[in-house]
Amino acid sequence: MGALSLACLELTFVMVSILLLHSLKRSIGSPAFYLALGMFFVLGQIISSAKLFFDPGLEGFQINLGNATLLAPYMVAILIVYIIDGTLEAQRMILGLLGVLLMYFYLAHLTASQCTWEGYSAASPGATLYVESLFLQSRRTVLASSAAQVADLFVLPIMFQILHNRNCRLFVSVLGTLIFAQVVDSFVYQLIAAPQLSDWWEQLRMSYLARALVMVWLSVLASVYLHMCNVPSSGRRRPLDIVVAFFGGYGKAMELQRHLREWEGRYRVVIQNSSDLIFILAPDGRVLNANEAGLRGLHRAPGDVNFVLPDIMKEPEGKPCKWQDVWTELHPVTETSGTSFAEASATAPRPLVHRDWEATAADGSTLNLDVHISRAELDEHPVAVVTARDVTERRRMEKEHQELQAELMHAQRLESIGQLAGGVAHDFNNLLHTIQGSLDGLEHQKGLTSTHKSLLRNISEAVSRASGLTSQLLGFARKGKYRSETLNIATVLEHARILFEPLVQKNVTFKVITAPVEMHVAGDHTQLQQVVLNLLINARDAVQEHGGQGKIVLRAEPAAAHMPGWDRRTDPGHEPGHYVCVRVKDDGVGIPEDIRQHIFDPFFTTKDVGKGTGMGLAMAYGCVGNHNGWIHVESEVGKGTEFFVFLPRA
Repeated sequence: MGALSLACLELTFVMVSILLLHSLKRSIGSPAFYLALGMFFVLGQIISSAKLFFDPGLEGFQINLGNATLLAPYMVAILIVYIIDGTLEAQRMILGLLGVLLMYFYLAHLTASQCTWEGYSAASPGATLYVESLFLQSRRTVLASSAAQVADLFVLPIMFQILHNRNCRLFVSVLGTLIFAQVVDSFVYQLIAAPQLSDWWEQLRMSYLARALVMVWLSVLASVYLHMCNVPSSGRRRPLDIVVAFFGGYGKAMELQRHLREWEGRYRVVIQNSSDLIFILAPDGRVLNANEAGLRGLHRAPGDVNFVLPDIMKEPEGKPCKWQDVWTELHPVTETSGTSFAEASATAPRPLVHRDWEATAADGSTLNLDVHISRAELDEHPVAVVTARDVTERRRMEKEHQELQAELMHAQRLESIGQLAGGVAHDFNNLLHTIQGSLDGLEHQKGLTSTHKSLLRNISEAVSRASGLTSQLLGFARKGKYRSETLNIATVLEHARILFEPLVQKNVTFKVITAPVEMHVAGDHTQLQQVVLNLLINARDAVQEHGGQGKIVLRAEPAAAHMPGWDRRTDPGHEPGHYVCVRVKDDGVGIPEDIRQHIFDPFFTTKDVGKGTGMGLAMAYGCVGNHNGWIHVESEVGKGTEFFVFLPRA
């Protein structure tokens, strides 16, 4: 029982080793696989010549260790090469085997002859005779073995293709092929080595059950491996293709392969040097192959294709990539009985699916991709070819163009509103002066009661508030009083700080940071101070709305090209060194995108009634524009807001 278990273990080890080496052909190359096959074949010939048998004493269970544990797995390897690697690879295997057989015959003859030459000796006197007998036996049986193996090389592909084309299950096709090949192998070997067919029948009767069990176990291992390799359930090769290719078409096949290698090289040059990201995907989205641009664009190392492409892709607006919907759209034809994928889809239209995806690269960066997906066939299996173009920069420029266009339209609208507001405010201000003059005259009249004086004070206060509002409107319209002088921006910020600090609550941190360089601007001190004060008051209100505790930073520094808002300058020829930037930053509630577009509109406010006029930012916008500068705002809801005021140096 121990000997039988050891034989089964050896059989399994040999078969699994062959399958493992075959699966690693793409990683370590073909030489290891074919060297192992040659080693098992030669070792099997030697053991068969030694006539090593295991006989448990039961009819039908006698085992030839050479044939069962070494040559039988070799037959399975031939079948797997034909099924997975194709007819041409099987042809090469036939020619290689014939070469091995001829070399083995020659070396066996030479070794047996050397044992009789004078001067040759062995550690044991009987060893020389045994080696001579062994290789003489090999010399006598190698021709028979050669004929049997050559027969197997043709019988295996033909029989398998007949069964496979009849839609037999893969396991049934493999098992039927191996059993039939065993019968043919045994018959041809016996016919040449010992023509007495009675001996052949006796050997078959003594070992048929053991051979059948060996074939069943090898068929199980081979079928599992073929299923892992996604071999189609039905075939489309002709059974005699291997014969026609070997005897009539080998030269044509070699020429065809040469042309294929030439075209493969051309296509490789085109694909690898393409700027587009190209991927070949399995049905489940796994990346089977990718060009250099694809891996480089996703910041992956060369050859790193161990990932699922849809997992790092997103639809617009951050929605997950629905790869199964894409695959269904690509392959509407389902596989039917007796029809391979290629045959089923040959006449079907080939759709081209277009998607806009966002890819997350290995370093965390995001790419905007314009993706086209088409279907294809690789090794008789359906695949998807994904061709993506990186449009991140183009989308960024389009977005900037749209933002600039929106800002231009907004500026034109504000300019129109400013002209209207300026005219109205100027006329309204004249009327207020008339009312104020009349009030001054009434206040000096005699006989006024206390009630009359109280009413006159109310009217005077209302006129004063109205006058302040018209001043803000004139500031927005750039028609207010303007006194141009050279100002140190640090002084302007210091005066604004003095006015603002009493308005800041204790739980709000307020800092002023000024760059240690001279920064002078030409403008009106009062207007610029009011601009800074309005921005600080808005920052305070935003912090209070966010819980009442936060930080406000007022900063002045020379402008730089990397600053947000610098690209919004009206003249692209202006240099950053000619400008000063005043920044007001808070960590308040932030401004939503839909509100941010209207914050500079006159009378636009989100505050409660009575808590704001909506003219603070409008006045700041007009005053800064009156000083040949501009305002830019960056904000994120829940994190805060920062205003950038760019003013030209004096």
